[in-house]
Amino acid sequence: MILKLLLILLIVYGLYKLLGGEIALPKKKHNKVNSEDDNTLLECSKCHVYITKKEAIIKKGKIFCDECAKEK
Repeated sequence: MILKLLLILLIVYGLYKLLGGEIALPKKKHNKVNSEDDNTLLECSKCHVYITKKEAIIKKGKIFCDECAKEK
C-alpha cells in the first residue's frame, strides 16, 4: 500500500519536473475597463473627448472622462 502511494507521488513529481516545474493556472478575467490593453482609446459619453482605457471611468454603463465623471 505504501509502495503504491510512493510510486504515484514519484510519478507526479517526475511529471511536474518534466513540465518545467511550473503549473499554469488559468488567469482570472476582470470586468474592469482597464484590464489588458490600457492604450485603447475610448470616447467620453458627455464631452466626446477621447481617453485611454486606463483613464476611463464607468458610471451607469457609460464611459466618462475624469472631469465629466465628477459633474452631476
